[in-house]
Amino acid sequence: MTITNIANGVASLASVQRVQSAKGFRWRAQVRRKGYEQQSAYFDRKSDAEAWARQIEAGIDAGKRPIGSEAKKHTLADAIDRYVLEVLPDKKSAKDQKQQLSVWNSLIGDLKLSEVTTDRLLKARTSISEHRGRRGGNVSNATVNRYWAALHHVLEITVREYGWLEQNPMKRVKKLKEPQGRVRFLNAAERVALLSACSKSENQFLETIVLIAITTGLRRREILELDWDRVNLETGQVIIEETKNGTRRSTHLLVPILDRLKQLYKQKEANSGLVFPGRSGLRPIDIKSAWYRAVEEAGLEDFRFHDLRHTAASYIAMDGGSVPEIAAVLGHKSFQMASRYAHLSDDHTKTILEKTMKGVLGDE
Repeated sequence: MTITNIANGVASLASVQRVQSAKGFRWRAQVRRKGYEQQSAYFDRKSDAEAWARQIEAGIDAGKRPIGSEAKKHTLADAIDRYVLEVLPDKKSAKDQKQQLSVWNSLIGDLKLSEVTTDRLLKARTSISEHRGRRGGNVSNATVNRYWAALHHVLEITVREYGWLEQNPMKRVKKLKEPQGRVRFLNAAERVALLSACSKSENQFLETIVLIAITTGLRRREILELDWDRVNLETGQVIIEETKNGTRRSTHLLVPILDRLKQLYKQKEANSGLVFPGRSGLRPIDIKSAWYRAVEEAGLEDFRFHDLRHTAASYIAMDGGSVPEIAAVLGHKSFQMASRYAHLSDDHTKTILEKTMKGVLGDE
């Protein structure tokens, strides 16, 4: 296929041809225009080659710097390495994202950025989805989407800040569909059993930590990293500075829990500002082993610490709390996450409808 385009009186020639290469048959796209360096790239699919050629011509027509030289000079590994060095250290999820990016690097890191096409990305993502998870099965769509997000941001930075690409090819790769979020919460008997097991734990903080999680919906990290400067022992207000979504928020402790914290404050080590310090006083206590033992002793099936957050939200929903109210308590920016608990307030919804619509149907 050959396309001749006339812009500002100057002709450019774009061609897409099927050629034999060391890796088999591929599609070569070329764009030539007087006064510009010839641009060329290879693709697995003809549609990608044609799209690339159109992109090159559009950029030239718009007066942009001819693309291709930087994209052909740098590999995806170059972009990932620079991102890991310059951007990743400031991210809360740095450890996880570094591992995710290392997988992308091993799969397609040797490709020049000009060769990182939709087809290559899809094939690499399929390889990731076929990896075995910790439980032996393939990794979930949600996990694959986290890998997607990690590389997507690398390529966004490569476009916006490094200037090595004109467009992010990851935008053409859609996220996989994820199942509705898990909602596992403690029923009354399970709650009693778990708290009883926690009260017997050798870890002096475990019961208080679990109570805070159940009654506030705070995440484990948010609880363990609490320091006394963020806890008002008079009003019970707690300020969370480092939240998962990056926004500051506050919550309130119930009086019985506040009384527990007041006792802990009297006993706190002078060299630690943490509410739940480890042995050194400089890092939060590790509750992993104590938590697993308590869950086992309580006889809970398929229950994780994060499910205490689901428990808090579920209790609010079952007591008539609305989706916006649940979102406010949990610190969600949108209502999407909180909406998974909406079905638990069906009885409350029924009561509201019966009360509000009482007379609409007359005497019926």
